[in-house]
Amino acid sequence: MSTSPPLLRQCLQLALADAPALLKRGVEGAVERLQQLEASSTELGVRQALATAAQGLREQQPRWERAIAARWRDAIEGRCAPVSQRAALSDSQFLSLVDDDTIADTMASARWLQDLQPQVETELALLDSLMSSLQGLGTIQADRNPLRPVLFLDAWRELMQQAEPDATVRQAWMRHSAQPLGLALGDLYQRVNTILQRAQVQEAGYRVRLAVDGGAAHSRRASLPESPQDGEGSEDGARSIHGELPSQSELGRLQASVAQRVLRAFLEEDAQPFFDQPLGSSYYRQVAQALAEMAAGPAPAPVDESVLEQRRRRYSDLPAVDRPARPVDIGTELSEQGWGAFAAPQERSRVLLQLKQQAQRAEQAMGLELVRTLVNQVAGDAQLLAPVREAVVALEPSLLRLALANPRFFNEEDHPARRLVESVAQRSFQYNDEFSPAFDSFFQPVQAAFNALNEDEHVDETAFALAQSGLQRLWQEQDDDANALQEESLHAIRHADERQALADQVAWDLSLRPDVHGAPPVILEFLYGPWSLVIAAAELADPQREPGSQAFRDPGGYRKVVSQLLWSVKKDVTLKRPAQLFEMVPGMLSTLHAGLELLGKTREETQPFFDALMRLHQPVLALRRARSRSDAVNSSSSPLEAGSAHEWRDGSDPDESAPTPAPPDPSRGGGQPWLARHELEAAGFQDTLPTENGELDELCPVEAPRTDSTEEAGHDGGIEAADLGWNKDASSVLAGLHEGRWVDLYSHQEWLRAQLIWASARGTLFMFVSRGGRSHSMTRRVCERLVSRRLLRLVASGPVVEKALSSLAQTQAAAVEAETA
Repeated sequence: MSTSPPLLRQCLQLALADAPALLKRGVEGAVERLQQLEASSTELGVRQALATAAQGLREQQPRWERAIAARWRDAIEGRCAPVSQRAALSDSQFLSLVDDDTIADTMASARWLQDLQPQVETELALLDSLMSSLQGLGTIQADRNPLRPVLFLDAWRELMQQAEPDATVRQAWMRHSAQPLGLALGDLYQRVNTILQRAQVQEAGYRVRLAVDGGAAHSRRASLPESPQDGEGSEDGARSIHGELPSQSELGRLQASVAQRVLRAFLEEDAQPFFDQPLGSSYYRQVAQALAEMAAGPAPAPVDESVLEQRRRRYSDLPAVDRPARPVDIGTELSEQGWGAFAAPQERSRVLLQLKQQAQRAEQAMGLELVRTLVNQVAGDAQLLAPVREAVVALEPSLLRLALANPRFFNEEDHPARRLVESVAQRSFQYNDEFSPAFDSFFQPVQAAFNALNEDEHVDETAFALAQSGLQRLWQEQDDDANALQEESLHAIRHADERQALADQVAWDLSLRPDVHGAPPVILEFLYGPWSLVIAAAELADPQREPGSQAFRDPGGYRKVVSQLLWSVKKDVTLKRPAQLFEMVPGMLSTLHAGLELLGKTREETQPFFDALMRLHQPVLALRRARSRSDAVNSSSSPLEAGSAHEWRDGSDPDESAPTPAPPDPSRGGGQPWLARHELEAAGFQDTLPTENGELDELCPVEAPRTDSTEEAGHDGGIEAADLGWNKDASSVLAGLHEGRWVDLYSHQEWLRAQLIWASARGTLFMFVSRGGRSHSMTRRVCERLVSRRLLRLVASGPVVEKALSSLAQTQAAAVEAETA
C-alpha cells in the first residue's frame, strides 16, 4: 500500500477506518432478520437454532469490530486466502472425501457474494472504472479493485471460522447479513466515488464499448402533447345534447328516435330539468295512437316452429367454433314453445306501449327507451351464444316493468336485474355449442327463471334477486365436484412448479461446490437434473420445513451423499483408496435409489445412470479383480497397472465425448417443471407421459381436424397450418392469455370451451379447465403449436352489460369528434 498513489492510499484508509461500521451494520441486520424468523417459526428446534445464531453474532460483534480492519488490510494486500472464491482442491484433499462443512462453507460464501452483489452493483461498476484509471490501467479490470466486496467477505469469513465451529450457524450468519452489508458497502463506494470524481479522476473504459451512457436519456421524460380540443369537445357535446333532446310526442312513439348520446346523458343525469318534467298531452296522444294502430293491425301469424328450428340449425353441421353468429335483436321472432306469449315481438311491443301509457315523468319514458336500447345492444353481442341473446330479448317485458319504478337501474352495478343478466351471460361462456346436452342443461333453468319473471306483472327487484340467487345455488352445486377435481390438478402442477424452482436453486448451489470441478458430465447432468429434484422434493415434503430453516436440515441425507458421489468418480483418488470406495458404495447406492424412488422413478428408468456410474467405478473394480487373480500377498494400496487403465479408457466411458452441462440459473428462471407420471395424469397431460425434463415439449395432445384446407395441404407436401395464414404469431396470442381467459380447445376430436386457471410464473406451463373440472395442461411450445394450427383460439368475453353501456359512450365520443373535426 506504501507504493500506491496518495489518492488511492487516502481511499483505502477511509475504507479501513469505516470497516467496523460496515461490519456492525451487517451484524445488526442479520440479527434482526434471525429474530424475525425465530418469532415466526413454530418448530422448537428451528427456533433454538435461529436464536443460537443471533446470540452468537451479538457475542462476537465487539471482537470482530476490533479485528476487521486488520483482516481486511491483509486481504487487500494478498495475505488472506481467497476462501470465498471457488478454487481447485489440493492433492491432499482429493485423497479423502471432502469435509461436508468445507463444501457447505464454500457454497455459502459464493451465495453470500451472489446475494450481496445487487446491493452494490451500480456504485461498484463506477468504482471499478475509477480505481482502474487511478492505478494507471488502460481498461477496466474489476479484479484489480482493492475495495471489491469479495475481499471484505474473505476477511469477515476468516473471523467467523475462528469464532464458530458449527458450519450451519456460520452459513446463517452469511445468508442473513448479505443485504444489510451490501447496503453499507454501497454507501462506502458512493463516498469513495465522490472523492475520486472531485479529484478529476476519469473513468477507464472497456476495450469494446457496447453502448453509450444512457443516463441523460433516462433523465428525460417522454411526454405526449395534450390535445387542445379535449375540454372543448366535451363542452360542445354537452351543449349539443340539448339540441337533440326528443320531444314528448317523439317519446310516445313505439320506436322513438332518441340519440344514444342523449341516453348516455340521461344515465349521467345531465339535462336533468328536461327529464324531470311531467309528461304532457302530446305524449299520451301519441301512445294512444300507437296502441290503436297495433290493435287495428292484422293479428300476428302463429309462430312456425319448424321454420325457426330450421333457421336455428342452418349451420349446425359446422364445428361450433366456425359457425357464424345467428343475428338476434329486439324484433326477432322467438320460439313460442320456449318463451310463450312473449316469443312474438308484437307482444313485447304491446308491453312497452302499455308501460309508456303508465309513465308520468319524462325520465320514466327515457328509462323505457334505455332498456330497449340496451337489450338490443346485448342481443347483438356476438360473443354470446344465440339462445342466451334470445333469452335477454325475451326478458325485455320484465326489465321494462322495472324501469318504470327505477328508470336508471341499469347504471347500478349491484342492481339485481343487472346482476342476473350479467351472471347468466358470464356462466354461458363455459359453453361453445348451443346444440350440446351440456348447454341445454344450463339453459333450461335460465329459461324457466326468465319466464317466471315475465309472468309477474308486478315484478320488482326482489324477484330478480331471488331468481339470481336460485340460479347461483344450482350452479354452485354443479361446480362442487368439478372444483374438487380442479383443486387436485392445481395442487399437482403448483407443487411441480415450486419443486422445480427449488431444484434450480439447489442445482445452482451444487455448481458452486469446489469438488464438482472436473467431474464427469454424466454425473453433473445427474446432479443438476434428477438429483436436484430429489433434494427439492425431500425438503418440500419435510414436515418441519419452515422459512429460514433450510440451512439446518437435510431430510433423507440427499445433500450429504453428493460429496460421496463426486469423490467416488475421481479415479485418480479412488485407485489409491479402493477399500474406502468399496466400503462407501453400498450405502451411497441405497441413498441414490431411495431418492429417485421418492420422485416416482422406476429402476428401469434409472438403470442407464447406474450403468454409467458402474463404468466410472470400473478402474477400481478391475484393480480388485486383478489382485484377486494374482493372489497378491501385499494388500496395501497401489496404483492401477497401466494396461488396466488403458483397457477402461478404451471401453464405453460415459463422459469422454459428452459436453459439460451447465446448471439452470435460478435468477433467470428455468425451463418447464419436471412432473412424475401421476402428476402428469393429475394435471391433464393427455398423451404419452415422459419422465425426463424437456420431453414434455414433444407433447401435442390433439390432432388437427380435417377440413378442406388441411386436406389440400396434406396433398401439397405437408404444409403447416401456420403457413396457410391462420395465425403465424402464436407468441402474441399467448401474451393475451391471463388467468380467467376463455379459449376454445380442440381435444380428442371435439372442440371444448376451457378457461385458463393457472400459468407458471416462468410462462412455460399452462393449465386450462373445461366443463366438469377436466384439466388440460400443456407446455408453452405445445400452446404455440396449437395456436398456430388454430386448434386453440382465444374467446372474446368480458362484462356484457358494461360493454352495452360503453357503446353509448363510444357513440357519444364519435359524435363529439365529428362535430369538432
